[in-house]
Amino acid sequence: MSEAEQSRLPALLNGSHRAPRTPSRWWIRSANAAGVSAAGLVTVGFVGADTVWLFGGVALMALTTGLRRLGTPPRQVYPNLGRAQFAWRAAGATPHQLAILDEAHRLRRLTPPIGYRDRRTLVDPLADAYAIFTSPAWRDPWLADHKLVIDPVVEAAEILDYLHRVTALLTDVRRQLVVLPDDSAAARTYQGYERALLGSLDDGLRRARALTAYRTEVRRLEAVLRSTQALAEAETFGDRVLDVVSESARQELATQQLDDSRSQLRTLETGLREITELLGSVPTLPAEPPKR
Repeated sequence: MSEAEQSRLPALLNGSHRAPRTPSRWWIRSANAAGVSAAGLVTVGFVGADTVWLFGGVALMALTTGLRRLGTPPRQVYPNLGRAQFAWRAAGATPHQLAILDEAHRLRRLTPPIGYRDRRTLVDPLADAYAIFTSPAWRDPWLADHKLVIDPVVEAAEILDYLHRVTALLTDVRRQLVVLPDDSAAARTYQGYERALLGSLDDGLRRARALTAYRTEVRRLEAVLRSTQALAEAETFGDRVLDVVSESARQELATQQLDDSRSQLRTLETGLREITELLGSVPTLPAEPPKR
């Protein structure tokens, strides 16, 4: 296996891979102080037309730029992840997990397609890991015990690393079998190696299938979680319904009061009509008494 094909996953997984050091915060603080001083010197140089102060300010500005570069952490580049890094970042992957995923994507491109011997399904541990990692069930505190069982990123990386090593050895063995006579002792030895590697490949496939089964269980737990959340929401909604229903008695009392007021208004209206009719009619004067 060439140096370019060697996997960095073991070093990343056991922590022996050197991570970039975070620079001290004092570099940025020193840069801020130098920048303020530079601004003051440049201002004094312009106001007083003094080139000494002006050159001093320019020198401090250059020092500020250098200090900021020293205080800026190195930018992490994940060329093998490509666009997938945005999805993993949005899902909450740490820089260490992104480094593992970047190497896992590189190994997957170097590894020939591997199926489950059913001629339909290819092994894709990274897809299973992403589905588990972004599942609300795996992240929900209510299912914290399930989340603590495995780390899907590590599982997918170890599966891909193992499959890559096995397939690389199988390729070398089969390359030797092509050039060796079938009845030679060396060929029989390599055939034994091939059988052993195929058995190891089956072990890797079983682990990949187990990760897929775990993803299926997580999906089922999502349904349980949705049902539980829906029940809690239904209970909360029931409290709101009870609050409204408890107002029925008050609404009925208010309705009765409105009906009573309407009857009173009708009685008052009848009285007013009678008064209006009396006021609008011509009064009948009493007859004059006869003259004697």
